[in-house]
Amino acid sequence: MEITVSEQKAFEVRPALTAEQARERAWDQKMAAFGTFSRLLHRPKGDEIKVASAQKRFDPVWHVIAHKRLVFHRSREYRVPVADAAVRRITIEGTDYPISAALPPYFNVRGMEHCEEDLRTETLVDGVKGVELQAPALARAARDEILELSGFAPADAVVVPPQVRASTIVQRVVQKLMTTYEADQIEEEGIEIEQLNLLYRPVYVFQYVWEAKGKQAVVELDAVGGEARTGDSNFQQQIRQLGQIFKPDTLFDLGAETLGSLVPGGTIVLKLGGKVARVIGDHQRRQQKES
Repeated sequence: MEITVSEQKAFEVRPALTAEQARERAWDQKMAAFGTFSRLLHRPKGDEIKVASAQKRFDPVWHVIAHKRLVFHRSREYRVPVADAAVRRITIEGTDYPISAALPPYFNVRGMEHCEEDLRTETLVDGVKGVELQAPALARAARDEILELSGFAPADAVVVPPQVRASTIVQRVVQKLMTTYEADQIEEEGIEIEQLNLLYRPVYVFQYVWEAKGKQAVVELDAVGGEARTGDSNFQQQIRQLGQIFKPDTLFDLGAETLGSLVPGGTIVLKLGGKVARVIGDHQRRQQKES
């Protein structure tokens, strides 16, 4: 099997909402952030809830598009029904085929099946939790390439480093596309990872306080799709615990040994895009200089 991984890239996704638009939408969701009990029994007045802090955050999301191409041939026996019970033998291109005594009568003919299989998949994966996301707007959103990934640190935002590496994403996609089949001869078998991109999705985070009850709540608003959800009031501490920004040569940890376990007893030819090869090469050169 040949697995081709295109050049990996990183992008900053452009927000579809401004900070002010996000603030207005999040304000409409603030009551939900305090829970059902607070809304029903202790409904606060509008001026009792205030914005304690507002923050822009970039969350990592893997975007992968892959295609599997399989061409193979196999011998298969076909049962052909015969309409007339009086037929005892059929000759096709010089070969005689006896008719079975069963009712209804039939004869068997062997042929060669020439098969082609094309499968395509597109997946978005949360770069921290590793779960698949349903975010079509994000997959099609405008974006700007991040040329120096290790230096991506906008002054007005918090950048969350990924915890899921490229090798994990590729393994999942390859496993999803690998199907069982019967073949006498394999003419072509390959999986192409057409896109393996790290997207940084902008998220606006608003922390609210209900001083009369001594409560805090957080609303996170996706700046691309516009969806709002209740966040964790300890989000700032959690982000700090994730650690510093990643190293690209660690994040894009692709290699033949990473994928070898996917085809037990088989051979994988891995072709990597130029960018990862350069990153790994630069890292190796730095190690050589340091030694």
